[in-house]
Amino acid sequence: MADVLKHLVLKVIFNDIPTYDSSLFMQELQWKWKGQWQVNFNQLMNHLRMIMQGYENEETRHLLKEMRVMFREITGPDLHMNHLNIIMLEYENEEANKMIRFGIGDERKDKILKIIEELCVIRFGSNVEGEETVVGFDDEVETLLDQLTQTSIKELQVISVAGMAGLGKTTLARKLYRDPLIEYHFDIRAWTCVSQIYVKRDLLLGILSSFVYDLTEEIHKMSDEQLGEKLYRLLKGRRYLVVLDDIWDCMAWNDLKIYLPDDKVGSRVVFTSRDIDISLHVGAARPAHVLRLRTADESWNIFQNNVFRIGICHSDLKKVGREIAEKCEGLPLAIVIAAGLVKNRLSFNWWSEIAGSLHSFMVRDPNQYMDTLALSYNHLPSHLKSCFLFLGVFPEDYEIPVTKLIWLWISQGFIQESGNRILEDVAHDFLMDLIKRSLLMTTKQRADGQIKACRIHDLLRDLCLRKAEEESFSQEIYRYAHVSASSDAITNMLQGMSSNPAALTTHSGLCYPFEFGKALQEGVLLFSEAYKSLRILDIESIHVSLFPSFVIQLGNLRYLSVQAHDGSPHASISKLVNLQMLIILSKKNIVVPKSIWNMVNLRHLYIKSGENLMEEPSLVQATENDDGGSRLGSLQTLSQVSPHSCHNIFSRTPNLRKLGFCGPLISSLGDLEFPNTSSLQNLQNLRLLNTVTYPEPTRSCNPIMFPEMLKKLTLSNIGMDWEEMWSFSLLPNLEVFKLKFHACIGERWETSDAVFGRLKILKLQGLGLREWECSKDNFPCLQRLVVHHCLKLKSIPLEVGRILTLEVIEKFDENLTFQDEDNSTGLGFQMTNPAYVIFCGRYIRTK
Repeated sequence: MADVLKHLVLKVIFNDIPTYDSSLFMQELQWKWKGQWQVNFNQLMNHLRMIMQGYENEETRHLLKEMRVMFREITGPDLHMNHLNIIMLEYENEEANKMIRFGIGDERKDKILKIIEELCVIRFGSNVEGEETVVGFDDEVETLLDQLTQTSIKELQVISVAGMAGLGKTTLARKLYRDPLIEYHFDIRAWTCVSQIYVKRDLLLGILSSFVYDLTEEIHKMSDEQLGEKLYRLLKGRRYLVVLDDIWDCMAWNDLKIYLPDDKVGSRVVFTSRDIDISLHVGAARPAHVLRLRTADESWNIFQNNVFRIGICHSDLKKVGREIAEKCEGLPLAIVIAAGLVKNRLSFNWWSEIAGSLHSFMVRDPNQYMDTLALSYNHLPSHLKSCFLFLGVFPEDYEIPVTKLIWLWISQGFIQESGNRILEDVAHDFLMDLIKRSLLMTTKQRADGQIKACRIHDLLRDLCLRKAEEESFSQEIYRYAHVSASSDAITNMLQGMSSNPAALTTHSGLCYPFEFGKALQEGVLLFSEAYKSLRILDIESIHVSLFPSFVIQLGNLRYLSVQAHDGSPHASISKLVNLQMLIILSKKNIVVPKSIWNMVNLRHLYIKSGENLMEEPSLVQATENDDGGSRLGSLQTLSQVSPHSCHNIFSRTPNLRKLGFCGPLISSLGDLEFPNTSSLQNLQNLRLLNTVTYPEPTRSCNPIMFPEMLKKLTLSNIGMDWEEMWSFSLLPNLEVFKLKFHACIGERWETSDAVFGRLKILKLQGLGLREWECSKDNFPCLQRLVVHHCLKLKSIPLEVGRILTLEVIEKFDENLTFQDEDNSTGLGFQMTNPAYVIFCGRYIRTK
């Protein structure tokens, strides 16, 4: 979208017409230019109308009308020869030629830009999740692509990309990694982040997870040596590319190189590192590619691309914008941070203030850039500063789950309710604000476009730690740290008994607070008295036998995450009256005690596995006259609970937003059956996982079983007949529909007359579907289609490509192709909208 739109805008407002000395040119210029301008403008308007289809509202219509008025003004009778003569006198000045061209002055040009920016915000939201761009590295990209794909060199080669922090080493490596030529050339691609402190096991699992989509429990139980052997076998005889991002020394390479076979097939390993000499120590094929700082023009391009969605700056901000970009001295990270400061306040005074605050730096010392980075922190509102400083608790390059981060912020007391909005929604706004300011980077997105995980750049993390120390913030929080301990030793100590530290074996994970990890490593007796004020306890990475009893003494806990072989909490869990988040991962099905109903502050009960029972306080349902006892009025998340234990609890959980059933969901007659959720007026996300299969195709349930506001529905292992799918089209607000792992059985899905009127995301995963017949009218608002592991499905219907709102098709199966107009198969699938196909992880333009 952005590239096409930017090209059209440039054609309209910077319309290039060659100069001629002939006087006849002036006589013919008016009608020639006017005709060409009309063509360009019509192309722009058609493109805008197309991308705004499905998003029509009063504001959209008003903006498009303004564009048409602009067209009439510029091509009207005011365009006369005297005006053209004046313009031609300035034609020799290239800058003037670009700024003012044939009646489109600065004021009109800016108006066009602003209208298009507003339309893009309506259609796509603010520009916070854009793909990182590599500016000014065209030569480096071409050189590295040649070296990576050079067929004349068969031996395994190591290639190093080096440079100071913030230069874009990871961005460049990611561009190479995703390049279609690389995708085609290598049989296997893998990526893992090393960082300053690493665990060998994590590196091996990271490499494996890049091309083994589902890492089984058996793989996770393997020793380091077994993991290495498995990796070696999978790579043996294959041409592979492995990227080791952010490597600090050769120790990590020494740990991994024995598992990377050299079968003389042209395999490659790429390092990114701050150490220029790293290539000397790892046997690299040639000296490291040392990245340079950006030029003034490159810096300006980066700045524009990060501030404006279509990457073109308004004329009244151009001069001061260039000043801001130049003061960043060519460091891309500093440029992006500065862009984040100004992107949401497009006023000359604010931009001038930022330009005056930026300092010049000694580029030889990366620490000097802290002044620029600190400026972004200093301009944060007070409510965001604590949230930002908290990010320093995570290790370098750690991928932070967004849901977890929001829950941790709430647990720490950083989030306050605002009006009628709940804490989680306020915290989400804080997260998006940090991303918009480029203080956080998006690393993963959900199928519906919501951010799933993020990370903080190393330099910004250093800023967090520095500011936390200056403001004594570090005394209020604990840091995550890797722990190493055996299950038996941990269990003994968590139950308050001594242990022999010699028995410890390596276990990779994150423990919070880090003192627990250190104590477990050293076999020190834990005294809970020292942690009376602890708000967060995250020991999910530590395997224990039983749900630890000592946590009951931590009365100030807000967040508790535990992994246990038997994770059933004792009834005394209710003593944690302040607890808001309880996360349990267990090998056994757990029983949630009836005392849980006394924990009135509980907001999220997130059980990650099993078919779990929830005890009721009594057989008598709560009434409207309840005084709040036996009622979880704040509970929003309840997952992995058996449907048998949920028939009489919904009146006590009126504010549930996410609910997951796991258990028998098919009646003896073959109907989908689960507790009626229609009373849950706030429920937006429902997951149904059936655990007992039925011998025949099953039938759907009455749609009135679902709440009216339901937006997301996931079905797994239901075994439903495809003909029953029409019933879900009756859910009036359904936006995300996921059919996973035998959700439906049968080889043909004909959608007939069913209309999923508001559906935006459709995911098909692990299904036996062979033929799919549908019309574009069945999914009028579909934006994203995800197809994963549907091995029998050979093609996607041609009609899908005619859905006007469709933006992305994401497919993981190499055998899956697209129907052409002649019903053949291939990649010539045409889409009405300029959209993308994500094919096995890479983007392919379809038009």
